[in-house]
Amino acid sequence: MPQDKILLAVSGGKDSVTMAHLFASAGFKFGIAHCNFNLRGEESIRDQNFVKNLADQLGVSFHLQAFETEAYAKEYKLSIQMAARDLRYEFFYSLKESFGYQKIAIAQHQNDAMETVLLNLIRGTGIAGLHGIKVQHHDIIRPLLCFNSADIEEMVEENNISFVEDSSNASTKYARNKIRLNVIPEMKQLNPSLEDTFQKNLDYFSELEELLIETVKNHQAHLFKFKDQHIEIAINDLKKVHPQKLILFELFRPFGFNITTIQNLINCLNGESGRKFFSDTHCITVDRETLTLKTKAQFILREQFIKADQHEAVIGNYHLSIDELASKPLSLIAEAHSIYVDAEELIYPLKLRAWREGDSFKPFGMHGEKKVSDFLISQKIPLDDKKSIPILVNGDGKIIWICGYRSDDRFKVKSNTKKIFILEVHKN
Repeated sequence: MPQDKILLAVSGGKDSVTMAHLFASAGFKFGIAHCNFNLRGEESIRDQNFVKNLADQLGVSFHLQAFETEAYAKEYKLSIQMAARDLRYEFFYSLKESFGYQKIAIAQHQNDAMETVLLNLIRGTGIAGLHGIKVQHHDIIRPLLCFNSADIEEMVEENNISFVEDSSNASTKYARNKIRLNVIPEMKQLNPSLEDTFQKNLDYFSELEELLIETVKNHQAHLFKFKDQHIEIAINDLKKVHPQKLILFELFRPFGFNITTIQNLINCLNGESGRKFFSDTHCITVDRETLTLKTKAQFILREQFIKADQHEAVIGNYHLSIDELASKPLSLIAEAHSIYVDAEELIYPLKLRAWREGDSFKPFGMHGEKKVSDFLISQKIPLDDKKSIPILVNGDGKIIWICGYRSDDRFKVKSNTKKIFILEVHKN
């Protein structure tokens, strides 16, 4: 909307600088954000100063953030490009919230959309990767998508627009640059109107994607049975889906599964019970008649510590609370989701974690120790669920509670107990 206040991402290059001048000439309300990724030494400082001067020239707010991009990439095991992408979008969204911007404008044009499609094809993609870059996606807008690079060059020359050149744009170190500098020029020799042709194809693919999305939604409504903490799908119903690979890929793609995994899944639908297929975030388990889809958080619990002044903690799908009782309860037998413990037996910090091979405890009411794995088997807990049950551990390494199942007898309330805690656990 014309009255919206827009945040412009400006690197100093010709595309983003042209976008800033277009916004200024149209009279829009906007501010400028610039990221210094500290990857090009003095050149990065030059770009930063150029964009600051541009904002002053246009009379708009200037927002700057410098990043230690290489350190961030190393810490999170990302490529430099992905690290820079994460950092800049986190910065843009923080500015949007703090300064009341309605949208974030990115200076991508038709050639960028074409490069994105070619990259997606090379890396492997579903149909979603063929529509290119959308003009608007949530709070991100791309107002230059009606122009190609030649249009922008013409505007720069006609209006004598100053900009700075990123020297890394000339390097073929990055895949996108290889496509821009080597592949697309060859394609334009075959089709001088390549940008126009691509745009027509992108419009077609976008409509085709809409059709596929509706089809997949209908299949999902029929196939997915949403349970408490997971999804179940009848294998016989999956076998009736056609085209099978395409529909299954689109059904499970939002959960991080790639086309190779989906093909392997299809290959075992006729009887390999117990097989598991993992994405970065989810797991599919194949049973005789059913597929079960769960988040990895239900399998892998991140270890965390509980300090003496801490009264609650969240791990996986569980919420644990710790409260002191004002008086001794009439019965020391609590419900399955809660236990009473002698507070003086606790050594902080306590630890919440997943079950480990070799874990043992002294079940409440018993004299001897028992392996946690044997106890869970006796409770008929499936292997998958066993990995997702939190174990509360004392500071000396003794298990206090298999949360939601059985406490350890060594922490029970005794006749001489002076301070009692009630521990409760609930699934989120």
